[in-house]
Amino acid sequence: MLALSRLYSFLDHRNGFNVHFLEGQKLIHDLVLLHPMQPSGFAYFRDTFLGILPIIFFLKPGESLGIYVDSEEPYFRLKIETNSAGHTRTLLLPEEFNLFPMKITGKVRVTKISQNNSQPYTSVLELNGTETKDVINQILAESYQTNSEVIIGELSDQSLMVTKLPPLNVNSSFDDSLSRKDYIRKNADFFHSVFETAANDIEKVVKLFEDKGYSYMTSRQLNFFCPCSRDRMVLNLKGLYAGDLDHLFDGKASVSIKCDYCRKDYAITRADINAAGLS
Repeated sequence: MLALSRLYSFLDHRNGFNVHFLEGQKLIHDLVLLHPMQPSGFAYFRDTFLGILPIIFFLKPGESLGIYVDSEEPYFRLKIETNSAGHTRTLLLPEEFNLFPMKITGKVRVTKISQNNSQPYTSVLELNGTETKDVINQILAESYQTNSEVIIGELSDQSLMVTKLPPLNVNSSFDDSLSRKDYIRKNADFFHSVFETAANDIEKVVKLFEDKGYSYMTSRQLNFFCPCSRDRMVLNLKGLYAGDLDHLFDGKASVSIKCDYCRKDYAITRADINAAGLS
């Protein structure tokens, strides 16, 4: 049985870098069950999902984040919504999407919601033939303005986000001359060995990094969670069919509504709508 996925944070004091490690094997296992599709399409879904989720590290308590990719070439719509607690849901349309795009042209919208701000922070980035693997790194550079880069594992359903820290965030004895690219190149063999090990046990993951000289900071569980409910589905029908229930039911006792995110089916009756005062 796979352990729950976790996002770990480690600090390299000597060089002034954070490494955030996403152990996502359980998440990808569940993603396969939630969104069955052709292997080539799922390969894109998997890589993008593993690439985006390490950004959860930047969320403060109570904050939530939505990343929405509207690609025109090739055509698809991807939504990933998550929060500081690691509760995540995702959607890829069309459902029969079966293409692994090497480059994307369209837009990506980043929306962050905070408990203390009534207006969400939103940024819209242009994708002009952007390589698939660079979408998340463009978000990190332009929306979050961090010196970060995500590396996606090929040998396991895991990823790493490497962030170069400004001098004030680390002790004064570290070497600031090492660039992010050089740091990743220097540690390429270690990162490869982490993915190759495919550890999903907390103690084993922490030991892998501590043996390399990293300091373990924190971790949090990540899981799929969808806030859909029967009441929400009934309210959705209000906006669509409030004045045309006969057309909605068309002689049937109930209609079946499926959540696009978690795929759960809801059987809604006319009595449900009447009880909600929507008739």
